[in-house]
Amino acid sequence: MALLHLLTRMRDDWTLNLVAAHLDHSIRPDSREDAAFVVEMAKRWNVPFETDRLPPQTLTGTGNLEATARLWRYQFLAQVAGEYQVDGCMVDVAVAHTANDQAETVLMNLIRGSGMHGLAGMRAVTPLLLQNRPVPGVRVVRPLLGVSRSEIMRYLKEHDIPWREDPSNQDLTFVRNRIRHEVLPYLIKINPQIVASLCRTASIMGAEAQRSEQYTQQALAATRLGNEGEGTDFSSHVSPATPGGASPEAHTRQVFDLLAFRDLSAADQRESLRAALRELGRPLTGLGFDAVERLRLALCDEDRTGGPYSWFADVMLTRIRNAFSLHHRDTTPFAPEHPYLDQTWRANFSAVELTVAGEIVVDRWTLRCAEVDRQELPFEWAAKTRDSSEPRPGPGAHRLSRWEAYIDADTVQQLGLGTPRAGLRFEPLGLDGHGKPLADYLTDRKVPRFLRAGWPVLFDGERVVWVGGHQIAHSVRITPRSHRVFHLYWEPTCR
Repeated sequence: MALLHLLTRMRDDWTLNLVAAHLDHSIRPDSREDAAFVVEMAKRWNVPFETDRLPPQTLTGTGNLEATARLWRYQFLAQVAGEYQVDGCMVDVAVAHTANDQAETVLMNLIRGSGMHGLAGMRAVTPLLLQNRPVPGVRVVRPLLGVSRSEIMRYLKEHDIPWREDPSNQDLTFVRNRIRHEVLPYLIKINPQIVASLCRTASIMGAEAQRSEQYTQQALAATRLGNEGEGTDFSSHVSPATPGGASPEAHTRQVFDLLAFRDLSAADQRESLRAALRELGRPLTGLGFDAVERLRLALCDEDRTGGPYSWFADVMLTRIRNAFSLHHRDTTPFAPEHPYLDQTWRANFSAVELTVAGEIVVDRWTLRCAEVDRQELPFEWAAKTRDSSEPRPGPGAHRLSRWEAYIDADTVQQLGLGTPRAGLRFEPLGLDGHGKPLADYLTDRKVPRFLRAGWPVLFDGERVVWVGGHQIAHSVRITPRSHRVFHLYWEPTCR
């Protein structure tokens, strides 16, 4: 009530477009009276208002009642903010956290064993978060964070402003209430200025966190890798990202040199992991010390490869020999430098027909099919697609690219580009009658697990004709009896 009254006094000078928003959680029998009170005061002060009420029992049996109620409340506030957003301008949701709330938060985080960021407490301005993700164009602002609760009460009385008390604030089953009613009063006996002292600690820790950010960025620049120059097996060295700046893929993945990461101090390692999460657009709210430390120790003490493994929220960890990637759940850990059919492609297509003299464009790559006469084959075609009765290439012959192949055109009906599917079998060249599940073949060829879903495969109906980058099927090999030949090849798309 104090905050709303202050903002109504300032709205003309600050050109504020005020809206009062109230969500009735339906937890207490008298909650309807609170909502009616808000509406009455908003009308009295000529402030537009938005209210809503959760159905009864919505929050019953939900575990952490405070956290669940807060989630519903902020979903409501985000919805109201979106309704009043104009032309994408930022909308501020003003909440009335006070200096006492800040002191309680610092103590709670100290009890949990938080580090510097936790002891910095609440910030005056933060993104509005839902499920640990920021709501675009909406901020939470805390104008009263430096004002004590006693000053708020004095302001209400001086201006004859009515207010209502939430009885749940007296419930000592909640940790914050126990700190408010038991711990802080005891600490006041030791230090009458404990609230101001704890707020000062928060301010100091906040400034220290900002100061440490420059060192964190240096650590990131020393350990973070770009995606340029990555080998297909993702085990070769990759080129460093631009120092001090994020790579183009920073919003979906962060790739690190594992050996360089291990050379950092433990503090820099922790901050690098936290900073990577911010670079991925995921706030640190809810990320505890234990989650960071478990990951840090695993990266330093274990040499296993694999993934993706779940780390925090929708951020995953994938490890290779000398690097690791933190990435969104629906993103490949490393940018493929070969044809790859990503999730967007797979969501829109099950298979795309490839015609003679036709092409299929996939991101930065183009698949083409050209018909050539059997007698016009380049000598090196036999490097990967020869029948045993064909002559072997000479010692100076050029080997085919992994991403091109020659097949007998008369052995196929209609070619189609797709990705591996459950139940498919593949009979690779040289294994006549000895096919195997395509999934096993990809495993045997050491195709990284995170790439298998989008690996480009050429089909003829349900028959696998060519596993891109690897082998053609035995049934489409070129023999002395072949007359018509298809040249299949991927090449970079010019942009």
